[in-house]
Amino acid sequence: MPVSEIAVTISENGDVELRGDNDAILRGQRHGVQGVDAELIRVFERGLRDRGRDWQFADIRAFGSLLHRSLFPSDTWRWVEERIDALPRGDRIRFQLAFPARGLGHLAAIPWEYLRVPDRDGREGFFLATDRRLMLTRYLPMERGRPKSAPAERVTVLVLVSQPDDPTLGEVIAEPVLTSLEDIASNLPLDVAVRHQPTRDTLSEVVTELHPDFIQFIGHGQYDDPGEEGRIALVDETGRADWVGEAVLAQILGDEGDMPKLVFLHSCSGAQTDYRASFAGLAPRLIRRGTQCVVAMQYAVTNRMALAFSKGFYRGLAEGLPLDEAVQAGRRGLAVHYESDPRLMGIPVVYLNSRDARLLPPPGEPELSAPGG
Repeated sequence: MPVSEIAVTISENGDVELRGDNDAILRGQRHGVQGVDAELIRVFERGLRDRGRDWQFADIRAFGSLLHRSLFPSDTWRWVEERIDALPRGDRIRFQLAFPARGLGHLAAIPWEYLRVPDRDGREGFFLATDRRLMLTRYLPMERGRPKSAPAERVTVLVLVSQPDDPTLGEVIAEPVLTSLEDIASNLPLDVAVRHQPTRDTLSEVVTELHPDFIQFIGHGQYDDPGEEGRIALVDETGRADWVGEAVLAQILGDEGDMPKLVFLHSCSGAQTDYRASFAGLAPRLIRRGTQCVVAMQYAVTNRMALAFSKGFYRGLAEGLPLDEAVQAGRRGLAVHYESDPRLMGIPVVYLNSRDARLLPPPGEPELSAPGG
C-alpha cells in the first residue's frame, strides 16, 4: 500500500511547520500549548498517570480535542485534512511529530497519541492514533539522515523476560506473548531466542552472540526523577532488581551503527504508587544510537493490556506491515476490545528514524536483504 508523509515540526521558537512528500510546506502559527490550555493539559496528564482512575470516552475525547486545538490552528489543519481526504482507498499517510530537543523539549513529554480531530457539523471527529488512513509516529531528526530499511531474509528476535525477586513489583506474565511469537515464527523467517532473568553481563553476551534484529523486553520500567532517565529492571546475581539506566542499556544493546532495527519495551505494571512515563527517555536514546524503531508504553499498563497489544502488533508484522503501521493496528485493537478504558489506545508510542521500517516482507513478496545487511 502506497505511503505518503506529513511531517509536523515545532521549531525552537514555537512555530509549527508542516511538510508534505512533494516538499510542500505550510508554516502555521505558534503552537497553543500555553496559558490556560497548558494548565489543562497538565491536569489531564496527571490523571493519565493515575492507574486507579476510571476514564470515560468523553474525557479522552475532550483531551484529544484540546491537544488538537493547541497544535493545529484551523487553517493549518485544513491543509492536512485536504491531503487525508484526497487519499486513494487503501493508501496511508505517515503522520510524523518532531519536537525540539532544546527550549521546548517539554512538548515531547505530552501524550500526543491522544490527538483527536474534533467533531463538527456534518463530520464526526477521529483519533489520529487509531485511524486506518494514518500512522501516527514520533520522529527524531538525525545528522546521518533517514535510512531506508528493506526486510531481511531472516530475522533474529531476542525476547528478554525479567522478573526480579522483589515484593514491590508485580508479576511478569510472558507466556502468552511467547506463544504468539512461536506461532508466528513457525510460518515466517523468524529465529526466536528467549532469555529469562537477564543480568547486565548475560544480556551483553547474548547481544554479542546473536546480533538480534529485534529485541523485546518484557518486565518492569520506571522513570528516575533525580537522574531524569528511564530505567528497566534486569536482575543481579541474587535475583533482585538491578535498575539499568538508558545510557548503560544503549551501550549494552550495541555500538552506534550496529543496533537492533526494532526494540519493543513491553512494560508490566508494578506496585509503585508513582509509575509514570517509564520509557520516556529510553526510546529517544536508542533512536539516537541507531535503532530505527522503538515501540514503548508511555504509562503503566496491566499485563492483560500489554499482551493484547503485543498480539495485534505481531499480527501486523506477520502481514509485512511497516513497523509504525503494525503499532497503529495494535492501537485500534485496544480501542475495539477495551472500549470501557479508552485511555489504553494512546499508551503505545512509536519512535521512528527510518523511511520505511519493515521487519518482514508482505506475504508473497520476495525477501531481500537490506543494503549492507
